[in-house]
Amino acid sequence: MTTTTTALRLKTKKLKEEGCLHSYEVELPAPAVQEALHNAFIRLQSRARIPGFRQGKAPIDLIKKQYADHARSEAADALLRGAVPEALRELGLEPVSSPSVADFKMTDGSPLVFELRVEVAPRVEPQGYKSLALRRTTYSPEESQVLARLTEVQEGNARLEKSEAEAVSKSHYVVVDYEILREGKRLPGAHGKQELVDMSSEQSIEGLTEGLLGAKRGESREFPVKTEGQAGVCKVSVSEIKEKILPPLDDEFAKDMGLDSLDALKAKLREMIEAEAKERSERELLSQIESALLSSNRFPIPESLAQAQLDHSLDRLVRRFGARGIPEAELAKLRDKIKPQAEAEVRLSFILSAIGRKENLSVSEDDLKKELERNLQKAETDDQKKDVREYFEAHQEGIASALRDRKVMDFIRAKATLTDVTASLEGKP
Repeated sequence: MTTTTTALRLKTKKLKEEGCLHSYEVELPAPAVQEALHNAFIRLQSRARIPGFRQGKAPIDLIKKQYADHARSEAADALLRGAVPEALRELGLEPVSSPSVADFKMTDGSPLVFELRVEVAPRVEPQGYKSLALRRTTYSPEESQVLARLTEVQEGNARLEKSEAEAVSKSHYVVVDYEILREGKRLPGAHGKQELVDMSSEQSIEGLTEGLLGAKRGESREFPVKTEGQAGVCKVSVSEIKEKILPPLDDEFAKDMGLDSLDALKAKLREMIEAEAKERSERELLSQIESALLSSNRFPIPESLAQAQLDHSLDRLVRRFGARGIPEAELAKLRDKIKPQAEAEVRLSFILSAIGRKENLSVSEDDLKKELERNLQKAETDDQKKDVREYFEAHQEGIASALRDRKVMDFIRAKATLTDVTASLEGKP
């Protein structure tokens, strides 16, 4: 194999290439190693405190005897700090993650030899992104969807009032004081005062709603329940029985919502549903493009980037669903489930980047300024605008990358053949 000599007189030899991971043998000549050792001993001599000698005045031979291992470690660190970046420059490599060193060998009078492992970006020649056949679905909201949304608004503006009923039924809300006992002792955290129980909903305490059925205002009861799958006894006192009152769907209700009439409220809800339907159509169109790109462009991706994306995706899911306390086994299952999507996201980023380079789709300073202005217009207060500017300043590279990807997607759509279809919001053509 051919070798390369650099300014540090190091030699490199390629060992293997596995996907995006490249391995090289790097060798520094013995004189360079010896020079680094001498420098390390000199530095140690200046710091060493040896009985019988002033600091910095101990004989170098004594320093070598007492600090040989320390000097060898310092010399190795110094040599690697110079050799690794020099080898990367000579080989023309741009790592996507920190390079690693393995099989390190350094002995007196011999060259320093180590294995340099570098993850690099894949070489991508994008395929299959022109003249895609895409299906664009236009979703048409039906009156039933508008009425369902109107009911949601009505439910969201309901109020609770004291019920005229004497006993608790499944339609009621009940205000209770309670505690859960197991073997006569109250469970930690399993108690509450003036808690509101929705009798129509599932409860974390199994058997609670069943035990409350038929209870009267002011009544106290004890009944069996289960918490976390274990049996216990619930002691409960009913303070109040309430029922949900829905506001009438009329013009007055619409005026409370800031609109002139019930018809105007329905029209506003239809606009919202249509906007959501348009967003759904756009997401599906982009998903088709992404699937086509991933299908036509298969190549290895850097494992470190795939792992980083997987960690990010998993953390985002955990924070979204508040599941930080889930067992490790379940977390591992979730990780395996989302791993293919995380890898696809990394691969797609390389594909879009390659298309952008090939088609000269770049992001200008003017593009960034316009994007900043669009986001500033959405900010309502001076503090929000300040936050927007600070975010743009700190994440300019990522924002530019996102804008480039948007340009690439627009380019692909412009070159695609679109077939328009109409469907209901349930997704049926």
